[in-house]
Amino acid sequence: MKITLSLWDIAGQERFDFFKTDFYKGVAAIGLVFDLSRPDTFDNIDVYFNDIRNSSGNIPIILVGNKNDLKKDLGEIIPREKIIKKVNQHHLLEYIETSALENENVDNLFNRLAIVALLDLKPRIGEFVDIDHFRFKVLLVGDASVGKSSLIKAFANKEFTEEYKLTVGLDFMTQNFEIPDEDLPKEVQDIIKKSVKTFRKKFKRLYKKEEVPKISSIRKKTPTKKILLETASDQENDKIKKNTHFSKKILLLSLTIVIITLMIIIFFFFFR
Repeated sequence: MKITLSLWDIAGQERFDFFKTDFYKGVAAIGLVFDLSRPDTFDNIDVYFNDIRNSSGNIPIILVGNKNDLKKDLGEIIPREKIIKKVNQHHLLEYIETSALENENVDNLFNRLAIVALLDLKPRIGEFVDIDHFRFKVLLVGDASVGKSSLIKAFANKEFTEEYKLTVGLDFMTQNFEIPDEDLPKEVQDIIKKSVKTFRKKFKRLYKKEEVPKISSIRKKTPTKKILLETASDQENDKIKKNTHFSKKILLLSLTIVIITLMIIIFFFFFR
């Protein structure tokens, strides 16, 4: 299964709160990210969750605890029991711990986001590319400096960069990858078949080859020279038609003048 993810990273600073919810629309899945070493970022999950539900309804959400590598030095700052309780409280799909630095569970996170998007497949316009290719808009949201940008870059570039810049407003990246068919649950495969059938039925005119011929086939059937000749011929025909129409008008006017002249002569000849 081919997947194209449009990865959106929304800045976590408070000054950007006024427009964050605008980007929740049309999203297929969301990764709600917090920093495992900063309890305040975990406490703010409720705010993000409520914004998401108010803007996008029952969209799939995966909770992401990032910077798992810091546990080695700091220990468990946020008790796992507390995290699982939050997952159950908000009925989140699952919880994944990641480390962009050590590339731990990064690919798994985005694979899971793609799979939950398939499980919730509508599909919307633009998501269905082909029977085995889908395109999804995916968001990572959370407080500033929790590692959203690092996760996206680690997934797309397969490396961690020490150069760190806070996201200003919004960051965007597109990534293509494949999920082996054997990794897709049967439930997902059934949903895909049903959704594609419904989508094609609803928008069948877009997928009828006879109604939307390929440009290459048009070129094969109608060579460029022939098209030019036909166009030239049409132009000449138009000119001929215009000239003929003009000539008819002149002839009709001339006949009218002759008839009027004859009538005047006859009138003066008989009634003088």
